Amino acid sequence: MIAIDTVEEVIRVDDLEVSFTSRRGLTGKRRLRALDGVSFGVRRGETFGLVGESGGGKSTLVRTLFGINTPTSGSVRILGHDLAQLRPAARRALRNRVQLVFQDPYSSLDPRMSAHDIIAEPLRIAGGYSRERVLELLEQVGLGPDALDRRPAEFSGGQRQRLGIARALAPRPEVLVLDEPVSALDASVQAQVINLLQDLQEQLGLSYLFIAHDLSVVRHLSDRVAVMHLGKLVEIGATEDVFTSPRHPYTRALIASAPVPDPHRRRRDTSTLVRGELPDAANPPSGCTFRTRCPLATDECATRIPELAPLGPPDHVAACLHPLPRSTKDEENP
Repeated sequence: MIAIDTVEEVIRVDDLEVSFTSRRGLTGKRRLRALDGVSFGVRRGETFGLVGESGGGKSTLVRTLFGINTPTSGSVRILGHDLAQLRPAARRALRNRVQLVFQDPYSSLDPRMSAHDIIAEPLRIAGGYSRERVLELLEQVGLGPDALDRRPAEFSGGQRQRLGIARALAPRPEVLVLDEPVSALDASVQAQVINLLQDLQEQLGLSYLFIAHDLSVVRHLSDRVAVMHLGKLVEIGATEDVFTSPRHPYTRALIASAPVPDPHRRRRDTSTLVRGELPDAANPPSGCTFRTRCPLATDECATRIPELAPLGPPDHVAACLHPLPRSTKDEENP
């Protein structure tokens, strides 16, 4: 048994591939590689952000971390344990220590259950139910005792997400996987939930894997960030390094496409914006899968598959044959 306190990375994914086979027509089959050689680690106590377009593989990764999808190859280690080697009972016990907060706080909650029962359910499964613990969790997420008997439809969107967070915290996890936890909320409510997540992380020593489309939220909350494109990680680094000096053209395009709230600020170079649609994952381009939309692509990009390689600061890596030069200032500034 590995001593959990000595494990630096609470999540470790190595060369992970997840493929699916689907029928095409009456007789044909095609293979879709949803994750292709994904490797990263989430360190204890940090927030690790994961960004990318819809269809890039983020949801498949989450499902694989929780054992819903079976890896085709590669490995997933959670709190030092290889998921493939765990017996069912050990895997269930591990789930108490790694919890998921869903994107839609309404559809993830049983509309027939009261707030008390929603939080009490995981406590009873884990064998630690008490009414006092339910009240403690409600208070921890900013909901009072008057919420005990109310059902999800009686809460606002932000309150429902707080209730979902309370449920996730019930078995005293060490890691939270946050799958678009604020994307369904109004901007003002988003800020409140983000502040709550930061407070909880500080109070409870939690580690977060934070998945989102909103780059401003990722930049505010994350210590490090990874960028995913068509099942591959194309850039990983400290959040400020990635946002102020992106080295992969896809990362730069994502940042450039984000809305600029101040109309007086100079917009980024629009020549870096992504063109076209995300390629078919069942029939990806040869070489670099981003080359068909990349403004910097060359003939070499069609024949060579780029690998993540160190670029500049420690921990900053990118998978590009022609990485962008390192910038010394934030391009948001006029």
